Amino acid sequence: MKLYKLKITIRNARKNGVLTFAKLFGLSISFAIILFAAGYVYFETSFDKNVPDHDSIYRCLMQGKLNGQDADFAVTSPAQAKAITDEIPEIEEAIRILVRGNASLKYDDYSFKAGRLIYADPNFFSFFSIPLKTETENPLSNNNSVIITKNLAEKQFGSQENALGKVVELRGEQCIITGIFEDLPENFHLQVQLVQSLEKSNPDEVGWGSQNYYTYFKTNKENIDIDELNFKISRTVYTHFNSDVDGANAKTMEDLKASPDLYLFYTAEKLTDIHFSNHKFDPAVISNKTYVYGAVIFCILILLISSINFINLNIANISTRLKEVGIRKTIGAHKNHIFSQFLHETTVLWLLAFVLALALYFLVENTLERYLGFSIPLSSWGILKIIAGVFAALLFFNLLGNFLPISLLSNKKILSLMKEERPSKKGFSINSSFVFFQFILSGLIILGSVIVQKQINYMVNKDRGYDTENVMMLSMWSLREQNRKSFINDLKTYSAIKSASTGDNYFGQDPSMNDAYFETIDEANYFHTSVMPVSTEFINTFDLKMKEGRFFDKERQSDFEAVVLNESALKKYSGENTLIGKEIIIDGNFRVIGVVKDFNFRSMHHQIQPLAMVLAENKGHVFVKIQNDQIEEVTGILQDLWKKYHIDFPLQYEFHDEVLAQHYLKDQQAKKLLFVLSIISIAIACVGLYAISLFTIIRKTKEIGIRKVNGAKISEVLAMLNKDFVKWVVIAFLVACPIAYYAMTKWLENFAYKTTLSWWVFVLAGLLALGIALLTVSFQSWKAATRNPVEALRYE
Repeated sequence: MKLYKLKITIRNARKNGVLTFAKLFGLSISFAIILFAAGYVYFETSFDKNVPDHDSIYRCLMQGKLNGQDADFAVTSPAQAKAITDEIPEIEEAIRILVRGNASLKYDDYSFKAGRLIYADPNFFSFFSIPLKTETENPLSNNNSVIITKNLAEKQFGSQENALGKVVELRGEQCIITGIFEDLPENFHLQVQLVQSLEKSNPDEVGWGSQNYYTYFKTNKENIDIDELNFKISRTVYTHFNSDVDGANAKTMEDLKASPDLYLFYTAEKLTDIHFSNHKFDPAVISNKTYVYGAVIFCILILLISSINFINLNIANISTRLKEVGIRKTIGAHKNHIFSQFLHETTVLWLLAFVLALALYFLVENTLERYLGFSIPLSSWGILKIIAGVFAALLFFNLLGNFLPISLLSNKKILSLMKEERPSKKGFSINSSFVFFQFILSGLIILGSVIVQKQINYMVNKDRGYDTENVMMLSMWSLREQNRKSFINDLKTYSAIKSASTGDNYFGQDPSMNDAYFETIDEANYFHTSVMPVSTEFINTFDLKMKEGRFFDKERQSDFEAVVLNESALKKYSGENTLIGKEIIIDGNFRVIGVVKDFNFRSMHHQIQPLAMVLAENKGHVFVKIQNDQIEEVTGILQDLWKKYHIDFPLQYEFHDEVLAQHYLKDQQAKKLLFVLSIISIAIACVGLYAISLFTIIRKTKEIGIRKVNGAKISEVLAMLNKDFVKWVVIAFLVACPIAYYAMTKWLENFAYKTTLSWWVFVLAGLLALGIALLTVSFQSWKAATRNPVEALRYE
């Protein structure tokens, strides 16, 4: 690299300070965002890829149709694992997991939150190659054994060695810590802190009758025919379980269908696909692949906007240096010298922008992660790979994009350069085309952001069919049932507490599911339902509405063998007359006493499914409905009761609406990310537009002076200067509207409940883009229009 080229680069950068700032601003901001987005995409797509043999590991699903509606469940029966391992040669090993929710541990009269508890087969750790420290051959051999994470062991017991062998209390039972396992990486799909033996759930007694277990298996080869494997798994299950289908003699998947509207296939899902799946009853760390694609697409748009801006500004810069190039050619400069000089200047500015982008990325990374609500835990090697990959891709894109304008300039004839010939002012000039394309991309980002915000606000604020406000939820499984009963009865005596109820499930998470039948076990009477054990006060706590019949009454002993259905379950009933008083078979016979109006007991990403509520008093999850504005008083009441009942674990609670908000965490993150991208795209476009307008006005300085001398008004001069920019911005937005409409319509198809694409959204976004463009160019236009015409006529 020759020193004189660097000197010329610095001289021209200082001479055209506005252009230089606009170039560096657009490139550095966009590169920083692209680095951040690349880290996000890299992390999201890395889930479970650190597990050895991940290409050979699968999870079993149940997929098909139930009474004509699509079924897609991540759960299976506990008996399935042994059957497929014994009878399918390609499957060499399987494990089962039962998720048991969050749990606390008690040690030496001190209780602490421990994290998520699962029951698992003894080969759980070897199956996923999770390092395990233990002093016994089989640390899960006894039901009173528990294995905890390394972090939990060191935090609560000082070291792993101290933790091993300690006796702790877990959900009212004395357990021995028999093992310590390495904390699972954040890009592992199942986050677990406590593991106990699967035998605690009596899987052999459950057999094929219930689907609440998660089954994983490992094949003996990587490239396996997945369709053939799915058929073998499904045939095996039907051979053992469903007598209505002749699984043993089935030749194809079609042979396993009881009817076109009623069938379940047992399929395999790759381990690395779990993170982006969307199955019912899935405890995995799930993300929406749409948001990953969205991050990629929007960053490409940002890159295009900044690159177009850079090219446009380069062209503006070149237009002011035509005479310089002509003189250099006159004294003997070859076109290759001109080309290399401008390419050198472009590359130096680009490299400087990338360095600024790196500094900006590391400076604001933590702030941006806090704002968006997620972290991107990457190793140093991962960050280096991302930086190198982004650097190479952006450098290639930059050189490719700037090759044409630099080449055109270097090939210009000396005479046209000395005369400073520019393209015709009429028609679609290069500058106009770039402004036009740039605002198409900005319009797409603005529209996408506005519609995403509208959809997420719609989901979060949509009526769920029950009252979500002022409900405090506590997990009190560690308290003995009799004490829990007295505790709840005491709660009800306070006027600040409207209602107190209990449930077996943490309301806001997916309840368990079961096969069910109306009246008799017959194919025509079959339906699949969620099951929610609740107490009699549950209806008052959440203000549910009855459609017919009644809710539970604990004074009626027969209600412990009764069931209350929701409207969606009622719709599955094909019989005549009312369902009240008739029997439902769900792992036993239950009499229907009422039908509650539909309410969203899952997130708004899913349509309301059949639900069966059964009576179960004094369960471990307590729901407290608080009178308005009396939260502090209720907190004091709970602290007093904590002392009264000598509860040795700390008072910890969550509000129901806060738990629901977790369902939309990814959506809220996407909403915030799109907002940031919109601001950045607008800022880059506006800085570029400002610089272009400045140089346009400089070229028209004498024209403005002549017009003013001849009596032109300030408003006429403003209109002359702004009309071209406004025209191309308006046309660009009109082009962006149908593209955005199509793309966002496709995106909304991912939601069970979706907002409408109202016309006013497009009008509002268009006015916003137009207003921003006008404000950007009007400042320079006003200065030029109000300038003394004598100064303009003297301008050289």
